[in-house]
Amino acid sequence: MIANMSTALQQLHRWIFIMQQVHEARHYIDRAGELGHPEQFQSMDGILEFLVYFRGALNSYAKCFVSSGRGKVKLNKSKVFRTSSDYLDRHSKLMKLRHKYVAHSDDNEFEKSCLKNSDTESELVVELQYHFSFPFDRLYELRDLIKHLESYVVDCHANHVAGIERQIGKPVRIKEGEQAVPTDRAKPRS
Repeated sequence: MIANMSTALQQLHRWIFIMQQVHEARHYIDRAGELGHPEQFQSMDGILEFLVYFRGALNSYAKCFVSSGRGKVKLNKSKVFRTSSDYLDRHSKLMKLRHKYVAHSDDNEFEKSCLKNSDTESELVVELQYHFSFPFDRLYELRDLIKHLESYVVDCHANHVAGIERQIGKPVRIKEGEQAVPTDRAKPRS
């Protein structure tokens, strides 16, 4: 029984990484939503501030599904999105965007850079250009996927805790910060 308890707690511990990534993704996407207004895109500072939160949300979300370190959980997209092929399609599109835009410097739908030059007898003038456009449907798609993922992770965590309770024959309380929270109250934010 003690060995089983240790294994059960190790498995529970693995969910902490996933829960933290979902929490971060939710925070970042909420902040990106607050900043995602046309007036924000009038300056490079405004664009960069919005992008840092969008990239953070996309990266934290994606960490739940990509190879992870030893002892960490990697979610299976087919299980997470088994109830909706639409969500699975959106997920695939956003994971490609993460790979091309956040993790690597590949061509993507957001930013383009180019050189414009003018060559005269007396000088060569080179103008560096950066073009940015943000398709806001990506923001809303990612927000919806994060909400779905958050609900999935909370349900999986609650089921795991319930399994431990059955195994040890007594209730388990998860302490968040300074408060102990009964597992039946751990519901996703709406």
